Amino acid sequence: MARTKRKITSYTFLVVPDGKDATRSFTIRRWSLRLLTVLGLVVLVSIIIGFATYWKVADVALDYNRLKEENFELRSSLNRLGRVQADLERMRKINKKIRNSLSGYMQVGDKVSPDSMHAGNLETAIADPGKARVLFNSIPSLLPVDGFVTRGMISTDLQLEPHYGMDIAAPTGTAIRAPADGVVMFSDWSERSGNVLIIKHAYGFITVYKHNQRNLVRLMEKVRKGQVIALLGGTGQISSGPHLHFEMWHNNRPVDPTRYVGVPSDIKKN
Repeated sequence: MARTKRKITSYTFLVVPDGKDATRSFTIRRWSLRLLTVLGLVVLVSIIIGFATYWKVADVALDYNRLKEENFELRSSLNRLGRVQADLERMRKINKKIRNSLSGYMQVGDKVSPDSMHAGNLETAIADPGKARVLFNSIPSLLPVDGFVTRGMISTDLQLEPHYGMDIAAPTGTAIRAPADGVVMFSDWSERSGNVLIIKHAYGFITVYKHNQRNLVRLMEKVRKGQVIALLGGTGQISSGPHLHFEMWHNNRPVDPTRYVGVPSDIKKN
C-alpha cells in the first residue's frame, strides 16, 4: 500500500544557545509564514517605491527652488530695467530741453508765456537797452572757479567718449562765477549730471555748468560777469568727486574753454 504524503501545516524553529541556556523552539503555522512573507515583500516594495518617490519629489523641489530663484532674478532684472528706462526717459527729456535751448528755442513750464519762450526775447533781455555793453563783459573770458583743471576737452578721440568741456576740481561749496554777462536759460536737476546750469551770452556764446552742489540763479534771470551763480559740488551719477564740468558753446558748436578763459599759472593742470 502506497504511503500518503503528509501535508505540512506548520513550521518549528529551534534556537540553540552557545551557552548553558536551555534550547528554545517556536512554531509558526504555514499560512502565518506566508502572510509574513507577503507583508515583508509589500514593505520592501513600499520602501523601494518610497525612495523612488522621495527622489522625484526632491528633484521637483530642487527645480522649484531653481525656478523660484530664477523668477526672483528675473523680477529684479525687470525692476532694474524699469528704473533704467525711467532714467533714460528723464534724460531724453532733459537732453531734448537742452538741445532745444542750444538751437535757440527753449520750452519751459506753463507759467512762462509762449512769447517768452522764443530765443529772440533772450537776446532782448541780454541787450539791456540803456546801457552799453563792452566786449569784455559780453564774451566769456573769466574762469568760473579757482581749482585744479583735471581734464580738458576731448572731441576727436575715437577711443574715448567725447568730453565737451573742462573739469575743475575744488572743495565742495566753492563759488562758481559767471564768466560774462548773460541770461539763465536752464537751471534744473539731471540724473546723470546733478544740478545743471546753462547761461546764454551775447554773440552766440553759451556756457554750461554741471555737478553743482546748488544753483543760485533761476530761469530767465540776468547775471553779471563775476556774479556767483552756483556752488561747486559732486552731484549726479557720473560725478567721481567735487568738481565743476564747464562747457562753452559758440553758434551751437562746442569750443575749448581754455581758448577764451585760459588756464592761469596759479591753477595746476593735470
